[in-house]
Amino acid sequence: MNRPDPAPLPFQALRETPAVPLLARAQRRGLGRQLTRAAVASAGVALAVAGLVLNLSLHAWSRVALHEDALVQARMAADNSAAALLFADVKAATETLASLRAAPAVAEALLYTPDGRLFASYRRNAGGSDDGMVVETLVELKQRVVGRIVLRVSLTPLHERALIFALLTVVSALLALVIAYLRVRRVRRAIDHTEARLDQLAYFDPVTGLYNRHAANEHLRAMVDSARALGHGFVLMLLDLDDFKLINDTLGHVVGDEVLRLLAGRLQRGLRRNDLVFRFGGDEFIVVCEHQGDDEALDRLGRAALACLDAPLQAGGQEIHARGSVGLARFPSDADSAEALLRAADTAMYAAKASGKNTFAVFSRSMNEAASSQLQLDAELRRAIRGDELLLHYQPIIDLRQGRVIGTEALVRWQHPERGLLMPAAFIDMAERTGLVSDLGAWVLQAAARQQAAWREAGLGQLFIAVNASGRQFKRRLLEQQVADALASSGADPGRLQIEITEHTLVEDVAANVGTLAALRARGVQIAIDDFGTGLSSLAYLKRLPIDKLKIDRSFVRDLPDAAEDGAIVEAIVSLAHALGLQVVAEGVETERQQAWLTQRGVAHAQGYLFSRPVPPEQIPEAIQAVAARWGQQDSAGFASGI
Repeated sequence: MNRPDPAPLPFQALRETPAVPLLARAQRRGLGRQLTRAAVASAGVALAVAGLVLNLSLHAWSRVALHEDALVQARMAADNSAAALLFADVKAATETLASLRAAPAVAEALLYTPDGRLFASYRRNAGGSDDGMVVETLVELKQRVVGRIVLRVSLTPLHERALIFALLTVVSALLALVIAYLRVRRVRRAIDHTEARLDQLAYFDPVTGLYNRHAANEHLRAMVDSARALGHGFVLMLLDLDDFKLINDTLGHVVGDEVLRLLAGRLQRGLRRNDLVFRFGGDEFIVVCEHQGDDEALDRLGRAALACLDAPLQAGGQEIHARGSVGLARFPSDADSAEALLRAADTAMYAAKASGKNTFAVFSRSMNEAASSQLQLDAELRRAIRGDELLLHYQPIIDLRQGRVIGTEALVRWQHPERGLLMPAAFIDMAERTGLVSDLGAWVLQAAARQQAAWREAGLGQLFIAVNASGRQFKRRLLEQQVADALASSGADPGRLQIEITEHTLVEDVAANVGTLAALRARGVQIAIDDFGTGLSSLAYLKRLPIDKLKIDRSFVRDLPDAAEDGAIVEAIVSLAHALGLQVVAEGVETERQQAWLTQRGVAHAQGYLFSRPVPPEQIPEAIQAVAARWGQQDSAGFASGI
């Protein structure tokens, strides 16, 4: 039986409806109506209860007031009837009682003799009176009881007033409910508007106008559910810009955002109509594509994405060539859930980067094995940091003028139980990606501080130790506390600890990083910019930084003195450093000619294989002796004591 082709609902619906799922929105609206009704009903109940209590209280108070008023009327009538009773003047007594017609509530007045005989009476209505309130008082004359007067007071006016007040209360309550309902409706509309705005913020990227990561996750889950139900598949493509950080660092985030906007537009125009583009975060985009039938179609899709990057972008008045790495994964052949599909596309994207960048890769099962290997390496490195597998080697830093070792740079090594001694290149990149580099950096600081304290005890107290700090330690504002902890736990001399940070890290957030560096210098710690010349070497920000040294990157030293351009760069760095009162350290010095050229240009300090490779701490005294011998200082013991 042939199954009819279903409409591409997840794709079409996303283009024709807001990113917020309609069911969730309907549920919110239903809840809003329920809350409106509940609020109005609650107000109605409150008004009803208040009105009932008020009416009952008013009725009770009115009844008490009526009784007191009737009692006053009875006493007045009793005073006026005393003489009539004494002289048996029935006519006068009747006229006295009739004067009570001025009191509307009095329905009947009866005057009795002391022996209980009715003497005179007054009735407002010939038909008699209702069962109302009875008030009785004695008639006295010269402290002698001469009779008794009884008043019957009608409660009908009281009931009528209570009914009118109750009706007014109901009308007032209804009016109040109408006003409350209108007010609640107005507030509800404001809430709906705010929710719509929050939906916009929650589901749309403000920079590119594309759907954002949150929307992508929700719609990927919807796509997976739909594909399972209909027996269809689809493709997820992840595009990550290569070296986009360099654009932000050199041209600023405003230009970087413009590049992202332009690229977003290109992706929307360059891909197929039903391919949905999301900004997944940072410099990452994902594209959800309808089912691709074969590898050739996937190849076309990957090439189409890369073609969007071919032409240069005009942003910030500059021509920018953006490049990217693309990973593709298929549902359900490569993954059985939205989360697994994202991981598969991410794995393929990193495979593309490993292949040289600016290319694409389709996910394969073998990539999972590589990813599993990375996960295993991550777990092993975490274990190494907690255990005793990490160690530091130290490369001497030389004063070229005096021919002596003035410090060392700490370089981490990993004594892997199975793979042997691993250099940083084998694990630093992975530590950066996973964020583990912050813990690794804290370990290096602790170990270096302990070593500095140990050298001080051994008579090498003037040696400083330079420690490289990662960008993550700066971004997460961890470095200052980690340095403080290392100094406190080791007792090391802060003046003999040097923190090295790259230009790329510094320019990401100059204002915040200046504060961190200033706090470190306040502790007495030295600050050096590592790999200087490879980032944004600008006097505008350099003069703001609380630093002590510039370290010339080894890429500018490697071809000296033959490379004229590198020589010009080094001379410019040295002049800049001297103008700012900074020391200069040349990295990667490997030949006598390099050393001589650098010394002639005023470079005071250097490190490199010409003097010593990185060595374990116990070999530093030997390295000191070798440097002393190189400069003809044979009394190495005396040299060491003079450091």
